[in-house]
Amino acid sequence: MMRTMLTLLFIGLTIQVSAQTGKLYRGTINKSIQITLYLEGLDNGTNADPIVGSYKYDTQSSYLLVNGYINNKGNVVLVEQGSANFTGVFLGAFQDNKIVGNWFSDDYKKSYPFELVEAVVSKAQAAKFKAAIAAKARQFSAY
Repeated sequence: MMRTMLTLLFIGLTIQVSAQTGKLYRGTINKSIQITLYLEGLDNGTNADPIVGSYKYDTQSSYLLVNGYINNKGNVVLVEQGSANFTGVFLGAFQDNKIVGNWFSDDYKKSYPFELVEAVVSKAQAAKFKAAIAAKARQFSAY
């Protein structure tokens, strides 16, 4: 029941932000693991509006789904979903064109710093990330 509710939330978030312009961030987790993160919903105007996105390790082709919120101080929480359950959490803060913070594993046994810098996103990149968001939402709706 809880998985179904979470899946419906992700699908709803995906539909709600699908027409929005996203932002691309590139950087590292643990100063060595290269990732690319795409987020939508950052420019909605209220702190209660959801953020949805996806990211991938630059050495891999698969994507992970993320969703979360930003508060009025620029702090952000993004819940990572690599499977039907959440697999990690990004806790960070926006600093100019960067997001800086810590990534935590789902069991909180691992914690790594991350730093991501905003990059220019092409239409092709945005399309790939948007497709990944929709595909992951559909995949998790089966659970």
